[in-house]
Amino acid sequence: MLLPGSFLLTSYDAATGKKLWWVGGLSFEMKSTPVIGGDTIYVNGYGAPVNDPGNKISIPAADEVWKTADASGDGVIQKSEFPKFTPAFWFDVADLNANGSLNKDEWAYYRAALDSENGMLAIRLGGSGDMSDTAIRWKYQRSVPQLPSPLLYQNVLYMVNDNGIVTTLHPDTGAVIKQGRLTGAPGAVFASPIAADGHVYFTTEAGAVVVVSPGGDLAVRSVNALNEEAYATPAVADGRIYVRTTQALYAFGAS
Repeated sequence: MLLPGSFLLTSYDAATGKKLWWVGGLSFEMKSTPVIGGDTIYVNGYGAPVNDPGNKISIPAADEVWKTADASGDGVIQKSEFPKFTPAFWFDVADLNANGSLNKDEWAYYRAALDSENGMLAIRLGGSGDMSDTAIRWKYQRSVPQLPSPLLYQNVLYMVNDNGIVTTLHPDTGAVIKQGRLTGAPGAVFASPIAADGHVYFTTEAGAVVVVSPGGDLAVRSVNALNEEAYATPAVADGRIYVRTTQALYAFGAS
């Protein structure tokens, strides 16, 4: 069993639950489902804009902060005492038990969250114990999706971020094949790309199902406008593609 979570990808023995190996370097927020190709797993995570390269904020350790921030001397940081290293909403992110105050363990999580990096990682499967220093084959950190999962199809790795920017990568090296928006279908994308019958399909929030030729160059074959908001990833079975919008469930296929 492979479990991508905050900061870590962890492997467990499915029969016993034993922790086998793990790799650090993941984002503090993991929402996408990874894909596997050969002996490599591809996993993307996006936390916040401050986790992009060049935007990171350095937060002091708890013992240093507590000296001045814990004005009441009660051993925790109240919301009114939260130092202004980041916007105020980060207090709620760090308040893991939602009790209205931060202890030093929660402060450590807050620091780790801000220190984590957005990225798509290619990680070699297998090993024993901490594999963080040797298992990461490459990392890509531009236009990383927050929600849509990646797609590996015909030796091309596809990812589309929430703003509708599609990036295609060589799975072996992480080199970019193409990056851009889908012609004729601008706007946000929350559904994951899928592939079937020699084509790749993207579904936009506006309800356009965009059919793209394989190969990674993002050549659009057709744009099918349903004109209804769509957030769910389509499904393919028995020669049909099923698309769920906010209004209906559609089944497309040969009659």
